[in-house]
Amino acid sequence: MSRLRAMLLVCGVFAVVPAFGASPDPKDLTVPPEELSKARELVKRMGSEGYREREEAQAELAKMGRAAKQAVLEGATTDPDPEIRSRSTRLLPKAEADDLKARIDTFLEDKESKFDHDLPGLKSFRKSLGATPKARELYVEILKSPYNLELFAAMDRGNVEGGRAASDRRNTLWSDMQHRNNFPGGGTPGRQPKQPTLADIAAVLFAESEIPYEFIPRTTIQWQQVSGVLLFQQGASQQAINGGGGPHADAYKLIVGKWLANRHDPMDLAQLVHQLANLRQFPEAAPLLRRTALMGGGINIGYAKGQALNMLVQQRGKEEAGFLRAIIRNEVRVGDYPDVFKKGENPDKVVTANSDEMVTQVWFQRNINGGGQPEMHSVTMRDVAFAYLLTQAGQNMKEYGFETQPNQNFNPTPAGFGQYAFTSEEKRHAAFVKFGWYQMKQNLKDPAPRGAGELPRGLLPPGPK
Repeated sequence: MSRLRAMLLVCGVFAVVPAFGASPDPKDLTVPPEELSKARELVKRMGSEGYREREEAQAELAKMGRAAKQAVLEGATTDPDPEIRSRSTRLLPKAEADDLKARIDTFLEDKESKFDHDLPGLKSFRKSLGATPKARELYVEILKSPYNLELFAAMDRGNVEGGRAASDRRNTLWSDMQHRNNFPGGGTPGRQPKQPTLADIAAVLFAESEIPYEFIPRTTIQWQQVSGVLLFQQGASQQAINGGGGPHADAYKLIVGKWLANRHDPMDLAQLVHQLANLRQFPEAAPLLRRTALMGGGINIGYAKGQALNMLVQQRGKEEAGFLRAIIRNEVRVGDYPDVFKKGENPDKVVTANSDEMVTQVWFQRNINGGGQPEMHSVTMRDVAFAYLLTQAGQNMKEYGFETQPNQNFNPTPAGFGQYAFTSEEKRHAAFVKFGWYQMKQNLKDPAPRGAGELPRGLLPPGPK
């Protein structure tokens, strides 16, 4: 156990019980010079030749509590006398615990958030959520767990330490959620699953929204990455989002919104896409769906990308026609969708959409009565985008060469992308050419592009490579 965790555990049970009469102003916590001088003198006496004098000095410093923190910290880290360093090191956790408790008491008394407080993660928490009463109440709830405070303290020390702490915290919470059977022979009893509290989930999601995912070590269990997505799916989180409120629901939703805006890990996106159908209340959901549709990562995530495009069109319809056209062209300009990319990207940069990536495979059983062999055909991201663009323009997919299983009822709307496909590259190319001519005719009728099927004049969807 780390010294910090030990210190937090010492004061954790007092974290939400402010001392009676505590001042709300952190300046009142300043240790008077005479007290600091007394503590430093006692630290020196811990190096005395007399055993009794050393013991008495250590006992007096222990009684001083937080007032001795600075002196014993100096003694533990800079004093050349090994006896002083040893005794100061033993005194330091209690002095730090007392100091943290006093700072928490002061913060709890500052109910109108008038002052700045030196507490783990508070500065970034307020910067992200504001110093509102609801944000303050959620932070107070987070204070109840010394493990959450340890995570926030690590975040204050930078992305490297914060990333490790975030990984450790979410792994611990995930482990607590798992059932443990009894050992053979009636040994250690099994452990019942423990669900994370909303404050625990909020602390992890906040950390993930502040720390770039590259700094957070990954843990994969049974083909599933242990991340904030798994915690986000738990009951306390879903209840706060969809259950009509709760004491911390509003502040938690602010954290969720910022967390969604900062999801860039392909594995996170692939896991999260299936949750976004129920997150339309968040303006960050649509950019995240676009980001998912464009993601790379070198893993089999094509189906998740197709799902993202599917939900995006379901939710926004023709408003996403421009994005569909960008996928067909396999070119997306950063400045057209700035909230999809990381901050600081050049707005004139053009990135590929990985349009030829396979979303799924479709099997067509030909000559069923004659025992023919089934045919396998690939459906690409470009095919899916093209199917939606066709139907938004009022065109029939089948007339452009899309096929489905024989004898299957084919509606003139894009079926699920596991049901249709081009059966040859020639048919795919012919479909793009035909739609290109259609667009040119539409542009001649009305030079000002309006509908989902229109592209800037002279621009045709690409054919096969």
